Amino acid sequence: MGWGIVISSFIFTAAHYPTWNAMPVNFISGVILAWVYDRSGSVIPAMMIHSAFNIIAVLLTAMG
Repeated sequence: MGWGIVISSFIFTAAHYPTWNAMPVNFISGVILAWVYDRSGSVIPAMMIHSAFNIIAVLLTAMG
């Protein structure tokens, strides 16, 4: 499972390619999301975390 998490995190990071400054954060987010999926057995909790990350990013961008 460890290699699956690493590989899927690289794919997640590649999907968010244009944002060079956020690449490490995207990789770590990918690891967290894959780990949550592995632990819960469902994609729903990972989707909720991804949504929360996106909401925070939008709010921070709007406030900045």
